[in-house]
Amino acid sequence: MEFPFDVDTLFPEPITVLDQHLRTPARRTGTTTSARVNLQQQIMTIVDELGKASAKAQHLTGPITSASRMQSNRHVMYVLKDTSARPAGKGAIIGFLKVGYKKLFVLDDRGAHNEVEPLCILDFYIHESLQRHGHGLKLFQYMLEKERVEPHQLAIDRPSEKLLRFLNKHYNLETTVPQVNNFVIFEGFFAHQHRSPASSLRATRCSRAALVDNTPNAPARKLLPKKAEGEIKPYSSSDREFLKVAVEPPWPLNRAPRRAIPPARPPPRSSSLGNSPDRGPLRPFVPEQELLRSLRLCPPHPTARLLLATDPGGSPAQRRRTSSLTRPENNRY
Repeated sequence: MEFPFDVDTLFPEPITVLDQHLRTPARRTGTTTSARVNLQQQIMTIVDELGKASAKAQHLTGPITSASRMQSNRHVMYVLKDTSARPAGKGAIIGFLKVGYKKLFVLDDRGAHNEVEPLCILDFYIHESLQRHGHGLKLFQYMLEKERVEPHQLAIDRPSEKLLRFLNKHYNLETTVPQVNNFVIFEGFFAHQHRSPASSLRATRCSRAALVDNTPNAPARKLLPKKAEGEIKPYSSSDREFLKVAVEPPWPLNRAPRRAIPPARPPPRSSSLGNSPDRGPLRPFVPEQELLRSLRLCPPHPTARLLLATDPGGSPAQRRRTSSLTRPENNRY
């Protein structure tokens, strides 16, 4: 695959490794900022064109490899250039291989779920005019040595029939373990305790950070010993005594009768008036006849006697009413 700029200047080595920064590995002395930006734009153009060519070869609706995807994910891209010919003196690209670590839930031979983080083959493309020339095997083998993994430890994302035949021919990977997702793993994936090895870029980044960072490590925090779990006993009656204590409601709810059985007849209206926390309810309703009888039997007030004594000229009706109150019991009727 040819480009209108010099590919050999961007990628001096036969196989170049690109990470999410998409920076050229070649460092030139005296390169200005605008020149570095121009070089990065050329690398992004190469990545976009390779992704489009791969999607077209696999009959996909859209490319799964692009410069924007590379910058937003921690994937590694191995780019193989053509060193045998220099068309128009600018070089050419043969193909690429993109890998990355992903957390997956995969099934083993017994159908049990396992959470792993293997190195995954995400995209693999060799130009159609240069296939079956050993370029794919050269690129794949370089990736295995760089990432320090074995072929049966890989997980392949939606592999094509060509890729499956390629793995069967060169690495004897034939028997697959059925999965419920789009990834394919081969027999031997769970042969040992699977642990994703650190990639070369990740290991280099960590080693550089260790050399630069001189901060002493924080002391390890000691965890408190876990208390032994005792026997779980059912709740006893003593544990539930607090549930039996009745909380007295506030006034005036505490003045309500606590009888469960309602009275035979509703209480009179007068009984609901005049209640207070210091006074009890009023007396029940008294009929009119009983009220008059009690008034007749009631002795006259001393003040009334004094008024009668001091006012002899009172009206006869008043005298009659007052005298009726002092009439003897046998002469009432």
